[in-house]
Amino acid sequence: MPQPNKNTSSAVSGFSRRAARLSFAVTLAFVAILLALHALEPEFAPSWRMISEYELGDFGWLMQLAFFCLGLGCLSLIAAMEPSLRSIGGYIGLFFLLIAAAGLVMAGTFQTDPITVSRDQWSAHGELHGWGSLMVIPVAPIASSLITWSFGRRAQFGAQARRLLWTATAVIWLSLIAFIAGGGTQFEGTRGPGDWTGWANRVFIVGFSLWMMIVAWNLMKAYKAKSGHFNLQA
Repeated sequence: MPQPNKNTSSAVSGFSRRAARLSFAVTLAFVAILLALHALEPEFAPSWRMISEYELGDFGWLMQLAFFCLGLGCLSLIAAMEPSLRSIGGYIGLFFLLIAAAGLVMAGTFQTDPITVSRDQWSAHGELHGWGSLMVIPVAPIASSLITWSFGRRAQFGAQARRLLWTATAVIWLSLIAFIAGGGTQFEGTRGPGDWTGWANRVFIVGFSLWMMIVAWNLMKAYKAKSGHFNLQA
């Protein structure tokens, strides 16, 4: 059987490591921007206003930029994993991550409507933003679960990294459940102070961001430690 070209393997490993670095950096930028917007736009109470509503304030362009950063983080993470991911579950996870990336780009492109507006009063751009959200919120937990499961079956990915990934995945799922249970998927325009789905929304997206950063960080270390492919095949 012919042996893989060492130079080609090294080039692929180098590209994947750079993609992982980019994913880590832009995802960290998303979290930093989101935290800053809590101070820059305090009129959006975090307990019941969605993070998308920061697009409606004076610094709305920052929230749009943040969505683009996280979308780029998803795409570059796919690029970092794809050359070495060989399990069916992993590939399905990458597909769902691609859907989430597209949804984040839509969320950044089309401005949301206020949560106090009922569904029948949504604008065209608010409707498109809503569709983008639907491409992220139900999809991200599935993607993280499948990819974490693929990593968890490889000895090369350390036990501590696997625990962190499963912990982040659990946070994503639990916050999604809390979001749905609190009426986060209802759009009657009746939301107001006393609602807590805004916190669930924030825990969800930060949990997903941390999951991405954990994956990217460990991929950087794994590719650096290997001169060739780092195979994540189950």
